[in-house]
Amino acid sequence: MSRQLLLKVVKLRRFLSVVTLLCVVAGVGCSDQSQTPQTVVADWSSPAGAGARSVSPNLSLDLEGVPILSWMKVSEDSVALEYSRWDKTQWSDVVEVASGSNWLVNRADFPSVVQLSESLWAAHWLVMTDPSVFAYDVMVGLSTDGGVTWNTPFKPHTDGTLTEHGFVSFFADDQDVGLVWLDGRNMSGGGHSKHDMEPMSADSGMTLRSIKITTEGALFEPQIIDGLVCDCCQTDIAQVDKGAVLVFRNRTEGEHRDIYYSRLINGRWSESKPVASDEWLIAGCPVNGPSVAASSTHTAVAWYTEGKGYGQVKLALSEKDSDTFMPALEISGGDAVLGQVGLAATEGNGFIVSWLTFSEGVKGDLNLRHADAYGVLGPAVVVADVDFTRRAGLPQMTVFDDRVILVWTGGDKSNKAIQVVSLPQSVIEK
Repeated sequence: MSRQLLLKVVKLRRFLSVVTLLCVVAGVGCSDQSQTPQTVVADWSSPAGAGARSVSPNLSLDLEGVPILSWMKVSEDSVALEYSRWDKTQWSDVVEVASGSNWLVNRADFPSVVQLSESLWAAHWLVMTDPSVFAYDVMVGLSTDGGVTWNTPFKPHTDGTLTEHGFVSFFADDQDVGLVWLDGRNMSGGGHSKHDMEPMSADSGMTLRSIKITTEGALFEPQIIDGLVCDCCQTDIAQVDKGAVLVFRNRTEGEHRDIYYSRLINGRWSESKPVASDEWLIAGCPVNGPSVAASSTHTAVAWYTEGKGYGQVKLALSEKDSDTFMPALEISGGDAVLGQVGLAATEGNGFIVSWLTFSEGVKGDLNLRHADAYGVLGPAVVVADVDFTRRAGLPQMTVFDDRVILVWTGGDKSNKAIQVVSLPQSVIEK
């Protein structure tokens, strides 16, 4: 045998020995060493399917940090709230929470499905009560079997007025659970578009309220968190070690509309304070709410403002358990910035911000940018093209298993459909 052939044989034997050792360590069979393990590819395509009109997606994380995606399925005579939970490599079978023929379908105010405790799941949706004045109510459903079956829905508010009730966020506080919402009971006599044009006082505007609920749906500990807030900007809540942090767009009697926050302390929401003073003077609701997220070391708030006369997306950080926020960072700025922000914490105690920008016609871009725990910003990255930016509503984002998950309403005018994109987190953290 030649020396070269002998060397090849020795190398082959060493290779087969290494392969056998790796197979033993991995606990897989190696009866056929010529076969290599097949990589399992995750299927992130929309669970809403292509055969039905699906709109208004919402993302949440269960207690194990696994994504829950909900949406509205719209047919000719009814609307249904459906959801799916991520199951290792694909979305689970679709579960219908509720359906009805008089629901509000809205790009800015949309339903949710969340897990609040080991035993309790909650969902909410919106039901029209008087279209002539754009009045609608919140309906809440509870599940005590992991979101499989849902009890008889109920209203968290008991005022009975034909006004707006919406923009819900759920929270957990030790053994208690509850929700906050925008409540228009003081605004009887017209929809938000009318009230935006009138001088406002603290006793005649939109309020921000809270209620706690038992697993049977009983209501307790109602609270007015803020007596005058913006009419139609989303609220958001992040769970922290000592309760929760709530963010929303405030409204002064002088029509400044900046982002405020409140903390859940000993079961009650604290007096609201500004995250930052943009002094955005605007006589109408911008339909552009804030987002909040918490890491193990910081709480962060992202939001949109035109306080300087052009669009800006900002981010402010607060150290764990602190009651103040550091000076805001500008994530993006310019006339093309549309806002509609999302925010998610990463395992490295950083944060990822999402937002929309205008490109041309009715089209835009969905952008991401990473900020570390010290406020150092990475580059802005365009990750998706969005048709009809207004219809896309508020794109949803979360971080899961080193990936960034993004969803929004896409499709065309005749067939709106939920779009889902999954990206490696490394694409943003450059």
